[in-house]
Amino acid sequence: MTRIVRYFRRTLSARISLWVLLSVILLLVAALVVMFRYSHNAIEKESLAKAEQLLNRKVMTIENQLHRVEVATTNMRWNIEHHLDDPDAMVGYAMQMVKNNPDIVGCAISFEPFTYPEKGELYTTYAFRPEPKSDEILMTHDPFIIQPNEYKDVPYVAVNWYFIPIKENTTCWVRPHAPSDTVNSTIVTCAMPIHNKQGETVGVLASDISVEDFNNTILYPKPFPDSYCAMLGVQGTYIVYPDSTYLYHKMVRMQVANEPENVRKMVETMLAGEDGIQSVTLFGKDSYVLYKGLNNKHWSACMVCPEKDIFSVNRRHLVYMIVITIVGVLLIFCFILIFVRRQLSPLNMLADSAEQIADGQYSVTIPSTHRVDEIGILQHNFGVMQTSLSRNLQQINQLSDSLKERNEELSGIHAHIKEADNVKMNLIHKIADKMIMPIKEIDSVVTNLEEHRTNLKKEYIQTISEEMMAHTKTITDLLDQMLDIPKKKKKKTS
Repeated sequence: MTRIVRYFRRTLSARISLWVLLSVILLLVAALVVMFRYSHNAIEKESLAKAEQLLNRKVMTIENQLHRVEVATTNMRWNIEHHLDDPDAMVGYAMQMVKNNPDIVGCAISFEPFTYPEKGELYTTYAFRPEPKSDEILMTHDPFIIQPNEYKDVPYVAVNWYFIPIKENTTCWVRPHAPSDTVNSTIVTCAMPIHNKQGETVGVLASDISVEDFNNTILYPKPFPDSYCAMLGVQGTYIVYPDSTYLYHKMVRMQVANEPENVRKMVETMLAGEDGIQSVTLFGKDSYVLYKGLNNKHWSACMVCPEKDIFSVNRRHLVYMIVITIVGVLLIFCFILIFVRRQLSPLNMLADSAEQIADGQYSVTIPSTHRVDEIGILQHNFGVMQTSLSRNLQQINQLSDSLKERNEELSGIHAHIKEADNVKMNLIHKIADKMIMPIKEIDSVVTNLEEHRTNLKKEYIQTISEEMMAHTKTITDLLDQMLDIPKKKKKKTS
């Protein structure tokens, strides 16, 4: 790590590349965040729209199927109500109902107790298919074996498909079951009350359709791999659910009893027959729940889409984009590093040249360049500076050599001058020595004259004067010689 830090601290191209790379990374991260946010919203809207459209198609298919059965049942009720005086005709009506409507797997025409005393206390006619898609139609009048695969020893008057329309006097869709049942029926029933001419409810016309038809419509197709659909009946019972164990008298309210408050409110809204889309945490998974009430307002269809399924493609694309971004950033870094290093290579060359010049190698050659940018100008000016410096150093060396020669000459001259000074001093000393005798003689004569001036004769004075003049001339000549020595020396020096 220290080596890497040292490398970046000492390498300008690496630092420039790093700063450019950091700028690029910031821009890419900002772009990725914005793009991911917009794509997240777009995928969310598109996926939910797709899921909602699919749920609407499922609901529409079921409603059409239910409507067909209701219309057929309503039309058959009209015939029944106009022929209540003929109980045997009910067999033909029930057979006709099942035969002419492939969606219907069973038809029950059941009457209140003692409506037909000649038929006994309970009279019913039930035509049914042994298998949902079978062409065979069976008939029974036994009030204890209606829906024989579902119930045994339960009279029809104790089953909800009968007593609910009798009690409420209205058409309803129910899942037939008796109070003591432990399983839900595999059919759903459209039950309509039958009225006599006085408007009294005398029986129930019930048309059964198979839950398997709803399974094929509700459960498939799925918008996402882990999504699932369900259809809820009255009070939150399951009519269709991927896990068949939930069809055994399990209630959606019981299932979500421990879920958050918003989930329980959503379930109540769903059971009220309203439409909507909510994002909730359902059974520990973040999910989008789409629900839509059927037209009869007693059933509701819902679709649960896990959030991970909706955004799986987006996350996968994000991973691809991150990998591509990392590879791209590395390639950009390598490209920038190579490019910057190539662009800054003249600076390295100039740094090496400056180091050599600092070591005294002034003849280093700076190559010329055709670049016109700042680095090219710097290289050109550095070359001009090096050339000028080399030229000035040559001139300085020449002057130094010349000064050295003159210094040697001056040293020789100085030696000669010193020698001449020695000679001069010796000569001066000799002249001074020669001047001593005349001066002493003059002094002696002057002393004698002072002492015997009254007794001296004129001739003697004349003689003494001539001696003094001779000694004076000698001194004068010696002084002239002494004065001529510096002139001779100056001429010699010149």
